[in-house]
Amino acid sequence: MISAILTGDLLKAQDIVPVAETILTSMIKLAVPIEGESRIYIDSSDGLRNNQLTGLPINQTIDRSFASKIPARDINRNFYLRFRITNDTDTSTRLFFLPGFYFREIILYKLIDNGEVSDSLPAISGPGNENNFNPIVGEIKLNSGESATFIARLKFIKTTVNNLRPMLSQDFYLPSLIASIQNERRISAIITYLICGIMLMMMIYSLAQFFANRSIEFIYYASYGTLLGIMFFLKAALYKYPTVENFFFESYADFMLQATATIFYFLFLIKFVNAREDFPALNLVLKALQYLTIAGMAIFTYLNFFTNNFPLQNLIENLIKYSWSFCTVFVISYSIINRQSILRYLAIGHSFLFAGGLLSLFLINSSQRFTDARSALINDSLFWYELGILFELVFFLVALSVKNKQDISARAREKERLLMDYEKTAIENKMAVLAAKQEERNRISADMHDELGSGVTAIRLLSELAKTKMKEPILPEIDKISNSASELISKMNTIIWTMKSSNDTVDNMIAYVRSYAYEFLDNADITCKVDYPDNMPAVEMSGEKRRNIFLCIKESLNNIVKHANATVVTISFRLGPHLVIQIHDNGVGINPDKIREFSSGMTNMRKRMETIDGYFGIRSNDGTTITLSVPLQ
Repeated sequence: MISAILTGDLLKAQDIVPVAETILTSMIKLAVPIEGESRIYIDSSDGLRNNQLTGLPINQTIDRSFASKIPARDINRNFYLRFRITNDTDTSTRLFFLPGFYFREIILYKLIDNGEVSDSLPAISGPGNENNFNPIVGEIKLNSGESATFIARLKFIKTTVNNLRPMLSQDFYLPSLIASIQNERRISAIITYLICGIMLMMMIYSLAQFFANRSIEFIYYASYGTLLGIMFFLKAALYKYPTVENFFFESYADFMLQATATIFYFLFLIKFVNAREDFPALNLVLKALQYLTIAGMAIFTYLNFFTNNFPLQNLIENLIKYSWSFCTVFVISYSIINRQSILRYLAIGHSFLFAGGLLSLFLINSSQRFTDARSALINDSLFWYELGILFELVFFLVALSVKNKQDISARAREKERLLMDYEKTAIENKMAVLAAKQEERNRISADMHDELGSGVTAIRLLSELAKTKMKEPILPEIDKISNSASELISKMNTIIWTMKSSNDTVDNMIAYVRSYAYEFLDNADITCKVDYPDNMPAVEMSGEKRRNIFLCIKESLNNIVKHANATVVTISFRLGPHLVIQIHDNGVGINPDKIREFSSGMTNMRKRMETIDGYFGIRSNDGTTITLSVPLQ
């Protein structure tokens, strides 16, 4: 079945039979081709009178290639056909002469016995087609036993789809004959409609991609697919329909649709692969081909509407199409050299497009065919071009899938980069705030040391001086002033130590606690031991944590001095994920009955540790052990 479709065997008409040298009406049951019985003359002049027709050398046989294609050089010339018919029946006969479909003029003359030429016989659209078609047939009437010679003058429209296949048909069979010829490409038409449906889906998909991503290249591709789809549809729907609209389409509009679609495809390709930035050489070639195509369209338009120079018009069209083939070869070569994944898949699609386009151009510009069957699918130039477009669409979808994956990865990387930049900026801002806070802390601690510290120290010195100058008894208020000043100096030193950012380390806190504990317990005649790691790592600790830990240790030492009756106090520091501090004394321990006496101090210590996400614990074990723990991270 597939072989029959490709070779056109299914399309061979069974009702067309060869005839003898002189055409006998009795042999025309339905319709017959008359190429072999006709003679032809091609003339470039355009002013012959009727009486000059008999002198024309109409004695050449019709070239068989004319059945497939009329050379471009002959399109503007007048074709003269001569054939002789004998009515060998016993009744008058009415026949129709059908040379083809794409003629702008068909004039049929009948030679009279005296050698003169009759007036032109009317050319009509054919029975049943009066309102649809331009005149395409000449009407012939012969009486019984009458023989006559006819000359037909034919002028083609400006198109490469012209051919010459003269036929004679019975009047009742003409509509069926026209319909059968128009439907000889029915398999190709079905394929064309399928391609149009695919291109319609691609247009919808491209528009959806545009509205989803706001990428202008998909508008270009939708325009490309739409224009090609319209061209393919009209090619199939208007095949051999001799209407003014189809004549305009075949002679002018089909190339303009194809050229405009190609320009949109170049625009799409430039944007799709970002050729302007990533592939400047490709961008330059595609831009040049756009301008060349636009110039070719302008020249083609001028030649079509204002001159009769069809060979030059056809040459311009072919040059533009061959330039597209060159561009396709360049894209393929460029893709191989660059080895970029998107270009690779586009190059594969372009390879099919190049092969299909080249075969299509060969069939358009050559009279040679792959088989003798005129209606064979493999002899249809449009079929090969559509096949190339179809594979180009398939590999475009593959390239689009690859590009979408790359875009998703790129967007993810960009999102990650923006997130990192945001986090970096947030960290920098936080560091700037911390730096400003530390600077302010350092300034306040310096001011407190220089201003308040000197003032409180002066109060304590003056109170001590007053005590030495006074005779006994010393006023208790002066002792209170001196003690309060000393206590205030100690608290102020603690605040200054807390606020200075240079002290924000664990080892600095341990050194400060050790110094304070030795001095404080020494005044109470209690031995102090401090255990800490020999190799102290540089671990940062905020001023808030240092202050709360120190105040908890200070409160613990105060309670030991007041209530424990201890002689030895051991303070140990252990570092890990947490800083763990244990304060142990060898005193009387904690009596559960008297725990309420210490409830306020212990509550404050517990709250202080909770504010820095720490832990506070107390137990009695050969004295009292207080445990403080705080995370270092």
